[in-house]
Amino acid sequence: MGLLGGLAAGLLGVATDAAAGPALTAGNSFERFCSTWMGKLEERERNNLRSAAARKEGSAFALEYIGYAKAPTRCESRSTGVPSNPFIGKLVYHELRYKRSGATPERAQSGDAKVLEAVEVMEIFRFDGKRWVY
Repeated sequence: MGLLGGLAAGLLGVATDAAAGPALTAGNSFERFCSTWMGKLEERERNNLRSAAARKEGSAFALEYIGYAKAPTRCESRSTGVPSNPFIGKLVYHELRYKRSGATPERAQSGDAKVLEAVEVMEIFRFDGKRWVY
């Protein structure tokens, strides 16, 4: 922000990045944390699919596994007013139960996934002043 922008912000009472300080840093870092967390869930989904066992279902095979929405529903942080844990973050996403079917166990593994159930999950994290903690 240039000199004029900073003066205007100060005169108008608009918070600048410097004035926002720790809240801005925690908020930005929580958005990155949410992105990283969703990446971990994506990896978990791949592992869940890999380890899912196909079972005989009529003349075909089917398998079920847990996956996750690609993007969170909400990713927000706020100040707590507590010095030891100055911020908390809330991450909301959908956990999905998938089913795949095919003529063989291998085809079931690579078949199109059908969502059987979607459950909203909310996870709360705390910021200890340096990093987000589960």
